[in-house]
Amino acid sequence: MKIRLLLIALLASFSAWGQSDFKSYRQTYSEFNFGATLLSEKEMFGGIWPGISGLIGRKKFYSRGKFTDAQIGSALPTFLTAKIGVGKYNFNKKTSSSVGLRIWPAHIYIQHSRPTHLLSEKSVRRIKKRGSRINKKNSNQQNPKSNDINPICGEWNFSIEVGAGDIPPTLSAFSFYSVAMVTIGYRIYFDLE
Repeated sequence: MKIRLLLIALLASFSAWGQSDFKSYRQTYSEFNFGATLLSEKEMFGGIWPGISGLIGRKKFYSRGKFTDAQIGSALPTFLTAKIGVGKYNFNKKTSSSVGLRIWPAHIYIQHSRPTHLLSEKSVRRIKKRGSRINKKNSNQQNPKSNDINPICGEWNFSIEVGAGDIPPTLSAFSFYSVAMVTIGYRIYFDLE
């Protein structure tokens, strides 16, 4: 019995020995996208249509290379858009890939991102100037938060999405009659602390 307990203790210590202590963290970002969607030919306005969106989002790493991603924002022509997904970050190539669900308009997506590393000094100055204007407006609050905007880096992303545009009308309305969508976007990460 003692030998079994010793073996179990040894196996547990070996499995814990190879693991590093990981503390989950979040990244906040803003993103601008442009792209095109293919609307169902069954609809009056069928064909290819352009679209744009501006979003805010948060990426949460729950292990070294795995993350969840959620974002919400305004878009044209649907007025609003939101999506959630899960992904994997490659630390060697500094790229990430994710899959998920765009909630509105309903699509399933695959996204690949490639960093641009640090932003240019001109971009950083412009973003900080806008942030200081926001801080001045918020400085009259009783308990102002630390709203110092510090842009860290940028990232290009590309996504391919599939909607329910050619499925029966009751379901295709959830995807805004879109059959497929392709987007290219640029994301800026911030350190808000």
